[in-house]
Amino acid sequence: MKKLTTAVIVFLAVGLAMILVGSILQGIQWQSSFDGTAFAQALNNVGYIVAMLSGVVLAGIGVASAIKGESCKAKDQDKEKKD
Repeated sequence: MKKLTTAVIVFLAVGLAMILVGSILQGIQWQSSFDGTAFAQALNNVGYIVAMLSGVVLAGIGVASAIKGESCKAKDQDKEKKD
């Protein structure tokens, strides 16, 4: 569970970095033959998707660990009552 959480947080950080870089590239006034606006928009879009999916997975992990924590707590209380 710890490795999964760490991996998801890394994906979230990468997604946010892509959004940041895309926003910076969109702010540049391109005066050469290369126009990076389309690349910046693509970075933004992919960054938003990655960040959203990472957030969904993190929320799922949080719910699963909360449920698991409650069930473990109930089992511990049952064991204490038997003793």
